[in-house]
Amino acid sequence: MDRTELKSKQKCISENCKNIGILTRTPASNGLWLTPMLTISLAVNVWFRRNQQTVHLDYKRTTILCFGLLVHSAVVFLSLARRTPPGFLNKISTIVLSIFSTGFLFWVCLNENIIFSFISASLGIILYNGLLFRVLKHLPRSFTLGEATVVCQGTVLFLYNAFLQLPRIVIHDQNRIKFDRIFNVLEVILLGVLLIVVLPHFFYFFRRSYVFWFVALTISICCALFPIYGESIIIILIKFMLSDTQRLMIIAVYCAMLCLTSVFVCWQINRNSQTNTVTRKMFHILMLMVYLPGLWYQCKLLFVASILMLSLLVVLETARVIQLKPFHEALNRTIHCFIDDKDCGVVALTHIYLLVGCSIPLWLHPDPCDITDSAGINLLKLSSGLLSVGIGDTMASFIGYYFGKHPWPGTKKSVEGTLASVISQFAAVYALYWLNYLNLNTLKSATVGCAIIINALVEAKTNQVDNLVLPIVTYIILATV
Repeated sequence: MDRTELKSKQKCISENCKNIGILTRTPASNGLWLTPMLTISLAVNVWFRRNQQTVHLDYKRTTILCFGLLVHSAVVFLSLARRTPPGFLNKISTIVLSIFSTGFLFWVCLNENIIFSFISASLGIILYNGLLFRVLKHLPRSFTLGEATVVCQGTVLFLYNAFLQLPRIVIHDQNRIKFDRIFNVLEVILLGVLLIVVLPHFFYFFRRSYVFWFVALTISICCALFPIYGESIIIILIKFMLSDTQRLMIIAVYCAMLCLTSVFVCWQINRNSQTNTVTRKMFHILMLMVYLPGLWYQCKLLFVASILMLSLLVVLETARVIQLKPFHEALNRTIHCFIDDKDCGVVALTHIYLLVGCSIPLWLHPDPCDITDSAGINLLKLSSGLLSVGIGDTMASFIGYYFGKHPWPGTKKSVEGTLASVISQFAAVYALYWLNYLNLNTLKSATVGCAIIINALVEAKTNQVDNLVLPIVTYIILATV
């Protein structure tokens, strides 16, 4: 396909999206190259497991379903690339084709029961299809097509994992390791958050402030009291946090950083001025200060904290969007003060993407925490978000803002910023190696070099959200070693 034909296809996709009520974020491109990113991230963990135990069956099931979501995305975008908008029969045929191909992969690749295979495929594809179009239509200009696929794929994969895991709680399957129990706790919490977010979307009655907060409080109490293998979630979390002195120290450090961040945000709001790019990168440095000690010393705590903070941010953004008293005015002032140029839609997502970007290697990896409660040999892979966003993107913005003189063609990014990104990431990896936190050989060093250079070039050229894109790109490369 030549360049002219490719542009014609992209134009058809944009026009057909507008015809069916989809308004993507502009002036960014469609970002369709992001669509296979999650599938590749999961696949490399299945295929590149040198000298390690094979991944759990549920992880393989999730990978197969993610591939099915990729197939469905490709079929949907191909239908949108036609000059005539897709009709009803075309939409049904794409869903049926995707369900059949995904169910067949479950059956052949994993030797699953054929009924289970097609139930998994049907639930995943139908949910993904509905979620993708609903998100794009009801949150105009908040996503590119590629960003929407990543968000919707991640949501469906989480729900599918809950579909696989939570029935074991009901039947009291005690043959679970302790970390899986914490994972079940987080699944219940996230399901409660999704319920809080979804209800106001479908029922306007829940947008009344007193109704929303009453329902949110009720759901929160139900989640806190939900029993996991005989103990309520709140008891499990309290025991988890109090079971280790070092864990308590890390929690105290996190609380102190949260207080300092709150003071900084309040100070910036009182100045009544919008922040610049460099000021916003202070939050990237904060993420480094949170995630590095977590990965080194308290991996499970970091996993739990990242999910809880994601839940809080999603609920607060929901409250802001539907204008709930008494917080929406303060939330609006905060967002206006720290808003990014990519937050041009209904919802502001870059701050949530920053958390997701730093956490996604931790969430995607099959076994992120070792028996010492550290990232251990996985530290390099799990630091993908910190390297690319926390260090590389931060230094690129800082150096580019103050010293950038030679912009890349077609972008505002500078060559000086890209060089700063590469050098700073190499320096960070060398520091970790010098401090004996990393073991590097020739293959790993070459792979790290490729990952750093590629993520720096992607940061310089892409118009997708850096906080979401760069960690996934870096993780895919580093997960191969």
